[in-house]
Amino acid sequence: MSRDEFHILQDRSAGFISRLIAYALDLALVAGIVVVGGLIASLMDSAIERMGLSPPVDMTVIYVFLTPFIIGLYYTMFWSLTGRTVGKWFMGLKVIGVDGRPPTIGRSIIRFLGYGLSALAFWVGYGWVIIDDERQAWHDHLARTWVVYDYRRHKSGEIYDEYRSRAQSNADVD
Repeated sequence: MSRDEFHILQDRSAGFISRLIAYALDLALVAGIVVVGGLIASLMDSAIERMGLSPPVDMTVIYVFLTPFIIGLYYTMFWSLTGRTVGKWFMGLKVIGVDGRPPTIGRSIIRFLGYGLSALAFWVGYGWVIIDDERQAWHDHLARTWVVYDYRRHKSGEIYDEYRSRAQSNADVD
């Protein structure tokens, strides 16, 4: 699909607020993962000390250096495998490449590294979604990705079926 043909997705491009909420949910989840991992590393340090061992580097120090890798792994693996993180899934959003599929692992890595670039200059790269014709942030431009609404996620499952049956019964009463 060429770049010009891709404009048919323009109406489905996710807006700033939807993306912001998804990002905040992901940040909260990643922070929880990091905190739990830090607690585990700290407990391991305590256990090693109680055994009378004295390794040259504490597990907590190792964990601090691994934290960016863990965070990057969260985003890149979710994007490349499913096209969405937990926050994007919750908001009914999906990350896609030019071909309409989830980005490759390489594009996902570029997109994650682009998060840092988007955060420079007071998060302007994230806010770029507001003024960009295709609603792309700087990291989307770098990785050639788009965030779109995934209507199929909203139109299936128990919650949707229950909503439809309630709406139908209310329409019958009126």
